[in-house]
Amino acid sequence: MDINDPRLEEARKALKDRIEKYDARILAVLKGHLSAEQSLNDLLRAAQRRWRRRSFAGKIDVAQKLFLPDLSEALWEVLKKGNDLRNAVAHGHKEGTITQRLADLKKALVAWSSPEQRPGIEAMTDTQMVGTAFHSTGSFIVVATLKLGGKYP
Repeated sequence: MDINDPRLEEARKALKDRIEKYDARILAVLKGHLSAEQSLNDLLRAAQRRWRRRSFAGKIDVAQKLFLPDLSEALWEVLKKGNDLRNAVAHGHKEGTITQRLADLKKALVAWSSPEQRPGIEAMTDTQMVGTAFHSTGSFIVVATLKLGGKYP
């Protein structure tokens, strides 16, 4: 192939765009997941529950058993789907699997949201939707922690 082949520049641009998309997605998923996990840790500490050495899913199981009225089953479903997405991204699953996990998360987020919020969520990019899912659930967990007498950093 000739170094001046215009397809090389097109391929370079396409690859650069793909990497930027992946970077944004990975950053949103991992940062959001970490933030939500820290909020879960704070909640479990305030509730005086054992949570160390548990996976994220294990922490959700313990927190659900607190039966806190502000933390609905729909909220937990958003966090579970977010965790599934995080696992797919972190473990390098195929793009089709990640796309399905994103769709599952969006479906759970829409189900948890109010009717007024739903059109906005449907219009979000994947990165915006992931951030919204983790930050919204995390915010509810923070308030529940405060209601239990816990502290937020």
